[in-house]
Amino acid sequence: MQSPSVTELLQAWERGLALPGYERALILLAAAMPDHSPQELAEWSLGRRDASLLQLRETLFGTRLVSVTNCPQCRARLELEFTTTDIQAPFAQDKELEMRFAAADGDYAIRFRLPNSSDLRALVGLPDRDQLLFRCVLESKRNQQTCSPESLSPEVRAEIIRQMEAADPQANVQLALRCVECGTEWPAAFDILSFLWEELDRWTLRTLREVHVLASAYGWSEAEILALSPQRRQRYLEMVTT
Repeated sequence: MQSPSVTELLQAWERGLALPGYERALILLAAAMPDHSPQELAEWSLGRRDASLLQLRETLFGTRLVSVTNCPQCRARLELEFTTTDIQAPFAQDKELEMRFAAADGDYAIRFRLPNSSDLRALVGLPDRDQLLFRCVLESKRNQQTCSPESLSPEVRAEIIRQMEAADPQANVQLALRCVECGTEWPAAFDILSFLWEELDRWTLRTLREVHVLASAYGWSEAEILALSPQRRQRYLEMVTT
């Protein structure tokens, strides 16, 4: 993975502004991993995608993460601090998986794959989780007879989802939180995509503000200002504002 240039990051941010999260993820990864085609990135499991976004976050902003949440019980404000290592988990290598499961209505043999960004793209407007599962089931048999994914019982569907999550834990990172005020404990999902995009949004606004100040002071173009090293740009900003 390479570190995108300032211009490439600004372009990625601009392209992703009006797009849903899964498209933003692909735009960011394409900027950092130009050797992979967009279609290849879209077919990575969500865990592999998130592992790469976590690596990109380290490259851009370091390993330390700080976040704020509220206790669901007493609404106290909690500040969280952890590292990227704390939330790293194994991710699947995009291979097909098989399961055998003895359910109340028969013995099942299921062959399936893990959800990816192409699935999220195809299911826009269809929030039903079952539709995602149906796309990922490659072959299903009950008592050695082929059956359709739609005919699978809720018990079997729940087991497939459980095995998907177990095979790709980086796609479902949970933080164990405890309120220091009232002692309430609860799990909270951590979404690296949302976290990284918010950081990128704040970085972009700071960068554009710097461009505005220096362009107003010296008449330089955006390209000329962005070509400066961060250290030189900071020195010019200090001279303009003091």
